[in-house]
Amino acid sequence: MVKRIDFHIHTVSSKKDYDFEFSLEWLRSYVSKANLDAIAITNHDLFDKENYLEVKRSLEELNCEVYPGMELSLESGHVNIVFDTTELENLSSFSSWIERNKPDPDSVISVAEFTGNMENWSDGIYIFELGKSNSLNVPEELKNVIAVGGVSNQLKFQSILLKDGELAPVLFSDAHATKKDSDNQRNDIDLLKQKNTFLQIDNCSFEEIKNCISDKEKTAVNSDLLSDVIEVDGHRVSTGLNLIVGKRGTGKTYFLKKIKQEYSSDEVYEIAQFETSKSEEFIKKYQKKQSSKAFKIWKNKYLTQFEAIQKYLNSSEDNLMENISNYLDTLKVFAKDTANSKSSSKYKLTKEAAFEVVHMDSLTKYLKSLQEIILDDEFWNYLSEPERKKKVFIESYKELKAIYMKNAKEADLKNRVNEIIEDVKSISRSRTGISKVEDIDFTSAMQKVKTEEAINSFLEEIIKEEVIKSKILHGYKIVVKASPYDSANQFRKFHSINEAVDEELIKPYKNKDFITFLSNLKHKGFYNPSNLEEYFMHLEVNLLDSYDTPASGGQAVGFALILRLEEAKEKPLILIDEPEASLDNDYLKNELITAIRNLKKYSTVFVITHNSTLGTLLEPDYLIVTQKNGDSDYQVLTGAYSSKTISNNTEKLDSYDLFVEAMEAGIETYNEKGEVYDFFEN
Repeated sequence: MVKRIDFHIHTVSSKKDYDFEFSLEWLRSYVSKANLDAIAITNHDLFDKENYLEVKRSLEELNCEVYPGMELSLESGHVNIVFDTTELENLSSFSSWIERNKPDPDSVISVAEFTGNMENWSDGIYIFELGKSNSLNVPEELKNVIAVGGVSNQLKFQSILLKDGELAPVLFSDAHATKKDSDNQRNDIDLLKQKNTFLQIDNCSFEEIKNCISDKEKTAVNSDLLSDVIEVDGHRVSTGLNLIVGKRGTGKTYFLKKIKQEYSSDEVYEIAQFETSKSEEFIKKYQKKQSSKAFKIWKNKYLTQFEAIQKYLNSSEDNLMENISNYLDTLKVFAKDTANSKSSSKYKLTKEAAFEVVHMDSLTKYLKSLQEIILDDEFWNYLSEPERKKKVFIESYKELKAIYMKNAKEADLKNRVNEIIEDVKSISRSRTGISKVEDIDFTSAMQKVKTEEAINSFLEEIIKEEVIKSKILHGYKIVVKASPYDSANQFRKFHSINEAVDEELIKPYKNKDFITFLSNLKHKGFYNPSNLEEYFMHLEVNLLDSYDTPASGGQAVGFALILRLEEAKEKPLILIDEPEASLDNDYLKNELITAIRNLKKYSTVFVITHNSTLGTLLEPDYLIVTQKNGDSDYQVLTGAYSSKTISNNTEKLDSYDLFVEAMEAGIETYNEKGEVYDFFEN
């Protein structure tokens, strides 16, 4: 036998819950309409014995067992604990302890506090909520209890049921037993009765439930214990691919609304009817995404060079040519003064050059890096034989430090000698009248010259038209191309600026004078160092068909739909309403059908269509036919596609006539079309 149970119902509002008024009438109605065989009363950090006994007495005539329990704020998450009816006093005692010791609504209870104050705590059924912000893994101290995982909908149940290593799932309503609630999903019986668990047991005794509940083969969300079927509004559908057909106005879109009511918006990806008009907007969004990815790859390819250019732009603003000019001017004056001076010191003292002091920035950086690695215990824990390998780093550090000390000592000595030379020159100039020659660091000057030559050569090499990414997707090709700027207008448009750039930027850029370009760019108000590479090249993303020609408007619609289907894989539930708009049958057959079928590997899919090519060739797992039933009501019939029968929960019907009626406007139209094809053939 199979029994239907709801393991989580609130009957009393607590400090951890918002206020609602308990209704025994509502609870009886829920138990009756959902055909429940057992329920568990699990209020938040609270057990109300009188309320529990009132509920139990009232539901006896409905043959529904009622078990006591509690939703417990245990450490960093929630767990629902259900006990046998023999534990009423222990639950009451523990509830009183919570009231005395945890008055703060935000307080939590440690595992030690729970096990220390709840008698027979190990005898309960523990339902740890899964997939929520307050989810809680099974604590080590509770690893030997009967533990299962609580989920909020049938899709999550079936997903976890099929995963190895996961707790056996339990689906519960988390209902508020009240006629009026601020959240209608907590008391809407039509929604809540889709959130019950079926157990393969003969009766609803606590021991039998306890022995069965963690067995995945005996747990389900339907009475036949099927792992690939869920219910929507009381109708069975597949967890794979579902096809919805029917005449216009018969409730197909209404059925999609029913699906959305049972699932949160972040679980559903919907491609609504007539949304193909948004294809251009979606393609632009996709192109921007592909452009960003491709440009990142291009930047990383030249990462070292771009970092060097950035370092060059961040360096001091010294004007090299001006410094050299000043040096030469003062050198001429010095030469003239020396020639006119009669002092013998002019031949030695005033001509002495200072020692060049080598900077040790690199050595300092290497020493610091080595020291960080040597002192990082976590790093060495990853390696085998850490002590032996660590010695190599320590020896390297010692050797490098010795070199550093030697160079530092030499640099200090040179600096002192340079100070003496400068003092001697100063005294000599005051006595001879020979002017001072401006200092210039020739090494730095030459380094700057060589750096600028390397930067210019590098940019001249890479600033050229280049395809940096090409991707084929369902018969379309996405091509991302980087190209040099060809005008000031193009540069301004690409960077969304109004500032004049022709003379200062574009002219040197096109003349391949990239140092001038960079120098002027750096002083522009719109310049952003983090976007440096974007000032070198602009990107364009092209959508091409299989012949490498730009895609037409209709092709773009098809491509946008394929892109949305790719994006939809991230959601567990996908709703597609009439995707055939603007698409020809060849594309439907060769591209769209394959793409939709592929989705069921990732998600549960519902497709509405009026197109006979799409409908007849899709081969879904379940067929859903909608019909008008009166002026304002609809009838829904569902069944496995392979069974050739569908049901409305009261009777089974042959699906052939209903399917042909929806796809071909009836068997007569189908036969007429066949005659037309015969006419053309013969």
